[in-house]
Amino acid sequence: MTDSAFSKSEMMIVAAARELAGQRVCFVGVGLPNIAVNLAQRTVAPDLELVYEAGVFGARPARLPLSIGDPTIVTGATAASISGRANHSPITGR
Repeated sequence: MTDSAFSKSEMMIVAAARELAGQRVCFVGVGLPNIAVNLAQRTVAPDLELVYEAGVFGARPARLPLSIGDPTIVTGATAASISGRANHSPITGR
């Protein structure tokens, strides 16, 4: 095996971003998937609509979000659902 100039994580990010070429919508998770979809949107899939688990649709982050709760994910968003009910339980209704 030869030494690579890129880490395995970097290679996975690029491979995942390339797989999104021509796609329309992608649900975004934390960590490497977040980096991959943002790379895809800036390179091979400029029309890709990002749907973040925090309830943001159509984001065009001005910079790479540090987390799913980073305020930059609402930049250019088509819709955002910030209900303020993070502590609401669907079981108890409280």
